Amino acid sequence: MISKKAQTVFKAVEMIKFKEKMNFDSPRRTKINYIPMLLNLQNTIEKIEIMGRNVYKIVPKEPEHQTNQEEQPWHVVFFHGGGYASESSVNQFLMINKFIKLTGIRVTFVEYPLTPEHHVHHTTLMVYQTYQHLVQEFPEHRFILMGDSAGGGLALVLALMIKESVQAQKTGSLLPKLKQPEKLILYSPWLDVSMTHEAIPEYDPKDLFLNLEALKDVGKRYAHDLSLDDPRVSPIYGNLNDLGHIALFYGTHEVLAPDCEKFSKLEGLSGTRIESYVYEEMQHDFMIMPLPEQDQVLQETYEFIQRSEKI
Repeated sequence: MISKKAQTVFKAVEMIKFKEKMNFDSPRRTKINYIPMLLNLQNTIEKIEIMGRNVYKIVPKEPEHQTNQEEQPWHVVFFHGGGYASESSVNQFLMINKFIKLTGIRVTFVEYPLTPEHHVHHTTLMVYQTYQHLVQEFPEHRFILMGDSAGGGLALVLALMIKESVQAQKTGSLLPKLKQPEKLILYSPWLDVSMTHEAIPEYDPKDLFLNLEALKDVGKRYAHDLSLDDPRVSPIYGNLNDLGHIALFYGTHEVLAPDCEKFSKLEGLSGTRIESYVYEEMQHDFMIMPLPEQDQVLQETYEFIQRSEKI
């Protein structure tokens, strides 16, 4: 059952008509890059630049759990949401801080190139180079790709790119050696930027955050010269075999729910296992909001990471 706090927050969002005002025409750009002070107090943070974009390596000082005190520690690579146009938010950083405190797992937070200044080719190249850098620096780590909304879609796109590179290595490619992430964690992921699922009109009135027309517009800008069903922008159309263990979290009251459900019910996959967590009456990207449901999602995420079932 939806919490009273969530009900109150969603009611307020409805009252201010957030959805009607939502657009990606002039996304905010901060002149000074920063992360919340709380993260600096509770973690050791190293900032590097890849293709001119900030990448934050966040390591907990005093983890609540000793999950990462192993010879092969977990390492989460996180991609924020925002329609491939908006910068990361304080809520996303605070959620990651809560995740780190709970699990003791280090997180690399990636600020990837955004549209309209950039498009899919820049963004996918940057995140691929970031992953290459991390694997080379931490070859013993066990990697997890995580993202919310557009960042969830981007995490799945990157997993597809890595899989192709790993398969190319087996045929004698001279590409730098990579290893595939062991798990993916997708929060309300944007899996199909075309927004053509037949059930979307039914879900649109329930979603208090996402403006359907704004999503379609920014999806086209981000895709640039690619078709909207190209797996580099809409990963649900890719070869989804051999991606490992995937956790999928979404709410029933978000316009992306039909594609999330479609993804969760894909049949005939080999080497991929999708575990879905569906939250009744919850809105898009509720995982990044300071709600009781966020705590539940993070606990379920931690338990998902701890499990080691064979696929």
